[in-house]
Amino acid sequence: MASVYEALQRARQGNHVQGRYGNGGSGPVPLRPRPAAREAPRAPVTQPPVTQPPVTQPPGPLAAELGSLLAAVRPLLDGDGGAVLQVVAATSGEGTSTIAREFALLAATSGQRLTLLIDANRGNPQTARGFNCDTSRGLVELPWHTGDLRAAAQPIAGTLLSVACLIGERGPRRSDAQTVGELYNRLRDEFELIVVDCPAVASGEYLDLAPETADGVILVVQAETTRPAVVSHAKGQVEQAGGHLLGAVLNRRGDYIPDFLYRML
Repeated sequence: MASVYEALQRARQGNHVQGRYGNGGSGPVPLRPRPAAREAPRAPVTQPPVTQPPVTQPPGPLAAELGSLLAAVRPLLDGDGGAVLQVVAATSGEGTSTIAREFALLAATSGQRLTLLIDANRGNPQTARGFNCDTSRGLVELPWHTGDLRAAAQPIAGTLLSVACLIGERGPRRSDAQTVGELYNRLRDEFELIVVDCPAVASGEYLDLAPETADGVILVVQAETTRPAVVSHAKGQVEQAGGHLLGAVLNRRGDYIPDFLYRML
């Protein structure tokens, strides 16, 4: 019995110790969960911004042939302000609109130039219609207080090209050379290159486009169709009007020598 008594006494004393440092003698102190070790704050992971490559429209099918023309007019583009380049033919149907369109598209894609293509054929603005441009109003009809003329032109997605009409279908039938010359000066502040798709010299409307104020004129000649006398007469009219003739583009030239012979020459 004594041994049982002593065991009970030792048990009571043990409970007393737990009560002093634990939970008041009501029982064994429950173990508290050990706090988890604190992790050092991690530096935020910054992912590089995902940049989508710009959607670019490839140059047109005549890019290879017109590359030398772009190289020839590059000195005009490297000057102060934009350059105005007129594309004209002696007679209608020689491919002026095709050359102007493809050249402007080449300058705005491969050439990386902020380019404006102006359709100056009021009677048949096929270039502007081909780009789904609004042909009801032209650039000469805009108010003179318009600050940014780029907003009046139709931008072409994936390129640095914009397209506009010179004279809208609801506008005046013709425009005087002074008004057009002043418009060129305003456009030089907005674009690096202004390509003007002009009506033929024989139409009588070309001289209204102020060739003397343009930086250069390209004469389009349809191969094996336009007579040399007609080309010479058109060249004389351009120069007499003060136009700076840069050269001629021979359009629709037939290749009579096979390509492998050309490469051997």
